Amino acid sequence: MVSHSTPTKRQRRRTAKRVGTLLLLSLAVGFTGPGLTWSDSHSLDETVRQDISLAHTTQEREGAWEKERLALETRIARMQGKQRKLQEEVDALLWANGRKEEEAARLDEEIAKASHLTEGLSPLIASETRRAARVVTQSLPFLKSERETRLSALAEWVKAPATKQAEKLERLLELFTIETQFGHTSEAWQEEIEVAGEPITVQLLKVGRLSLYYLTLDEKGCGVFNPKTGAFEPLPANCVTHLKKAVALAQRERSAELVSLPIGRIVAP
Repeated sequence: MVSHSTPTKRQRRRTAKRVGTLLLLSLAVGFTGPGLTWSDSHSLDETVRQDISLAHTTQEREGAWEKERLALETRIARMQGKQRKLQEEVDALLWANGRKEEEAARLDEEIAKASHLTEGLSPLIASETRRAARVVTQSLPFLKSERETRLSALAEWVKAPATKQAEKLERLLELFTIETQFGHTSEAWQEEIEVAGEPITVQLLKVGRLSLYYLTLDEKGCGVFNPKTGAFEPLPANCVTHLKKAVALAQRERSAELVSLPIGRIVAP
């Protein structure tokens, strides 16, 4: 009879260890295989590292390209905004230019109408200039040099072909305005005149355009200009006192008061 004994604990441990060693060897042999060497493993690691480096480089380039794309989009948006603003300014300028062209056309039309109207003023200006000459030459002989110079300048302006009708009319109205103002003022000044064919220095007094008186410097004689005869004629001696007051009033040496002076008969032209 053959007896079988039960394995001890130590024997069981030895058997498990031997089996584990065999399994590890089998796994090692199976992993390495007949075609895999150490150099092949080193090349694989290098390839992995290159792939990882290429991935990092690609990612960095993609990030840079994204930043550049965003910067370009921002720049394009800014330039489009400037373009819209410039277009608005151009449209505004074109509109304003159109309005100015319309205004220029309207002004040209008005100038043409005004030129047509002023052409008809030539006969009127010529006749009024002759009338102004009569007014100056036939009125009282005061400030003769000044008034005749102004009248001569007006005649030159009227004759000049380059002078515009508006300027001629303006000069004519200026002369009439000055002559009209003489009728509202009283002035006194010294001047040499002829009385009875003799030259004498006197104090002249102009009362508007009505009368022109003289008072001798010794205040003993006086007279008045007679438009009918075109000469100065003496006045009675009792007129001296009144003329002295009138001269003082004209020279602002006395306050305003009533003065009786011989005016004579006023004849309408």
